[in-house]
Amino acid sequence: MTGKTHVAVGVATTLLITKPSTLKELLLCLGVSVIGSVICDIDVTTSESHQTLNKILGIILVVAVLLAFAEYQWSVGILSAMLNNSTYFRLFLGAVIFLGICIFGKEQPHRSFLHSLLGVALLSMAVYILSPTLVLYFAVAMASHIMIDTLNQKKVKLFYPLPGGIRFGLCSADGIVNSVLFKVGSLAVFVEIILSLSRMSMTLFS
Repeated sequence: MTGKTHVAVGVATTLLITKPSTLKELLLCLGVSVIGSVICDIDVTTSESHQTLNKILGIILVVAVLLAFAEYQWSVGILSAMLNNSTYFRLFLGAVIFLGICIFGKEQPHRSFLHSLLGVALLSMAVYILSPTLVLYFAVAMASHIMIDTLNQKKVKLFYPLPGGIRFGLCSADGIVNSVLFKVGSLAVFVEIILSLSRMSMTLFS
């Protein structure tokens, strides 16, 4: 599937499962799930791989800047939420491990390590070390990426490093199913954000 579809489906799925109840949880959910939904594709090996990697790194940078701006402008408690059950050392260690796993994964064939249960487990472990608060958002979004990729023609090595892979062959990566998933996912994100904000306002004024 295309990157925008992975983001739409990943964020929608994560919002639906985690149901953030505060503004800081909502912002962290949105930011981390965007990253989790695109990180798998840093292993793209086509002629467009450099452009794809630049887009993914750009998305991560934009998310970081937006979260930092929200924390600075409105003091919503994002940093304190990340430091919950964590320390600055853990933040550093988790980030280093996460980066190391991504560097390894980038050199692997597309839809292998970073599209596997092992990849999800190791990256989620790194995120857990970084901050336990973030791990569910990340893991759900990354898993959603892998799940919808299995609908395509190319195999996903879900059980890497074992040989073989899984594919259902129901659609192409950029065809009508991709378009439908993007539109449905985008609508779901909009609705779920409105519902989350509504729940927050009801709690605030109750």
